[in-house]
Amino acid sequence: MEKVAETKGFGSKGEEWKCWKYTPLPDYEIAWIKNKNVSTAISGLVGTLAIFLLAFGIGKLIKKPTTQKVLFLILLPVFLFSTSAFAARPLTTDDTGTVERGKFQLETGFDFARQENHDRELSPSMTLSYGLFERMDMGIGSGYLFVHPAEGNNENGFGDTEVKIKYRLMDEKDWLPSFAVSGKVKIPTASESKGLGSGKTDFGINLIFTKNLSKRWVFHINAEYTFIGEHGMNNEFNYSVAGQFIISDKWALVGEIVGVNNFNGRRGDDPLSGLLGTYYLITDNMVCDAGVEIGINKAAPDFRLTTGLTLFFKP
Repeated sequence: MEKVAETKGFGSKGEEWKCWKYTPLPDYEIAWIKNKNVSTAISGLVGTLAIFLLAFGIGKLIKKPTTQKVLFLILLPVFLFSTSAFAARPLTTDDTGTVERGKFQLETGFDFARQENHDRELSPSMTLSYGLFERMDMGIGSGYLFVHPAEGNNENGFGDTEVKIKYRLMDEKDWLPSFAVSGKVKIPTASESKGLGSGKTDFGINLIFTKNLSKRWVFHINAEYTFIGEHGMNNEFNYSVAGQFIISDKWALVGEIVGVNNFNGRRGDDPLSGLLGTYYLITDNMVCDAGVEIGINKAAPDFRLTTGLTLFFKP
């Protein structure tokens, strides 16, 4: 395309467009990789992966009901044309922050949950994220499940694995919040025969907004559409609102409301829950956290207790 632009004499006009400075990989190059060939190759790989995730999502959409298509088409323009770290534990709501370029973030957690029917689940987990660029990071996470049903045999095994890429499109400015988009793929590594997973791949797109209202108050909003791979299951719309109250340079209180709409027409089947928690900076590179989540309706777990430790390091 660049060759055609040069031949037709309008190549220089494109360079004047200010929007190009907001793209993740301007001119197919990565600034911190000196070797141009390697830089171009990696840029192409990242771009191809991003297009694959988008195309996969659209492909899944085609097979779904009209109502869900309309919802996705409302969200898609925001995802594509807006010019404007995994979420800090113990929140499940994501924020627009990304892991510092060239740095790793390792999150470890331990959850205990009880369902409304008194089924219990223990799940240690681990997520490793890496800062690819100034505004982009990538992470992979999984866990191990110990399921203790009120009736029947206990089961245990590895859970599903989630791979996610997040890119911050816009920093906070004046009254506008910062804005980021993430795409995730659930890899079915959990045993379907044991009832630990569906055995199918899921795909999701999440719109993330973060706004600092003051030096102490920070709010986050997530709107995520998940394409469910399991046959006969509806796609899901996940939404959440979270707040952080900064007590000091090391200590903060957090809270969130999390809900799911599974489009089956029965509101009683849509889980809704609330979480209250805290995190404490032991050092600049080590954070501990704890929280308790309470189900607001019967579709959500009765409660979930969570605690974890987050480490930041550079190789």
